[in-house]
Amino acid sequence: MSWLIIAIIAYLLNAASLLTDKFLLTKAIKNPSVYAIFICLMGLVTAVLLPFGWQQPSGSVLFIELVSGALFAVALALMFGALKHGEASRIVPVVGGLQPLIVLPLAVLFLGELMTGRSLAAFVLVLLGSVIITYGRGRANSRAYFLALVAAAFFAVSLVLAKFAFNTQGSFITPFVMTRIGAGLAAVVLLFVGSNFKDLMKELKQPKPQKSGLFIFGQVSGALSSVLVNVAIAISVNATALINALQGLQYVFLLAAVVISTKFFPRILKEDMSAKILAQKILATILIIIGLAVLSL
Repeated sequence: MSWLIIAIIAYLLNAASLLTDKFLLTKAIKNPSVYAIFICLMGLVTAVLLPFGWQQPSGSVLFIELVSGALFAVALALMFGALKHGEASRIVPVVGGLQPLIVLPLAVLFLGELMTGRSLAAFVLVLLGSVIITYGRGRANSRAYFLALVAAAFFAVSLVLAKFAFNTQGSFITPFVMTRIGAGLAAVVLLFVGSNFKDLMKELKQPKPQKSGLFIFGQVSGALSSVLVNVAIAISVNATALINALQGLQYVFLLAAVVISTKFFPRILKEDMSAKILAQKILATILIIIGLAVLSL
C-alpha cells in the first residue's frame, strides 16, 4: 500500500474521530471538560513506555514537559467546549487552521526557526478562510469561536514547548510520556473545578453501552490515524511536507459527512446547510486547505 493511500485513510479516520466527539458532546456528554479529563487520564497509560527509552531530564526541561501537557489538557477541554456549542464543520477547521499560524511566530522567537514570504502568504489565506467560516450570527457561535481560538493558542504553545523538549533531550519517549503525565496531572486539577467531579461520577455510574462503544470507536480511530500518519511519513520518500499538507483532507471528509448526516440522518447530527451557508463553508475550507498546503510545501 502506498504512502498516499495510507495518509488518506489516516485523515479519514481522524475526521471520523472528530465527528464522533461532536456527536457525543451534543447527544450524550453534557460537560465537555469531563470528556477531556477522561481522555487525559487515559493518556497516563503511556507511562509503560518509560523503561524503553527513559532519559533523565533536567529540572527545567521536566517542568517544560509537564506544562506542555497541562496546556494540552486545557486546550482539549476548550476545543470540546467549542464543538459542543458550535458546528463541527466550522470549529475543526478554525482550530486546525489557526494552530500552525500561532506556532509559526512562537517557533521563530523560541526555537530559532525562520519565517518566510511563503509563511506570510499561508497566514493570510488561513486567516481569511477562518474569518469566512466563522462568520455567522448568534451568541452560541461567538462563544464557540472564542473557545476555538483560545484552544488553538493553547495547542500551539503546548506544541512549541514539546518541540523544545524534544530538541533539548534528543529523544522521543521521555518527553512524550512526560507531556502525557502533565496532561494527566492537569486533568486531576480540572476534576475538582466546578461540577466536573460530580459530572464524571455520574457518567461512570450510569454507563450507556452505545455511548461507550462510540467513545471507544472515536478514540481508536484517532489513535490509528496518528499511527498511520507516522507510517506514511516513514515509508515515503521526500514527502513529509506533502503528507502534512494533506491534513486538509480531514476537513473535506468532515464537511462531506456533516452534509450527508444533515440531509439523511438529522437526528444524529444536523447543521445549517442552506445553499448560502454550504457555499460559505466550502470556500472557507478551500482557503484553509490551500493555506496549510502553502505552509507545508
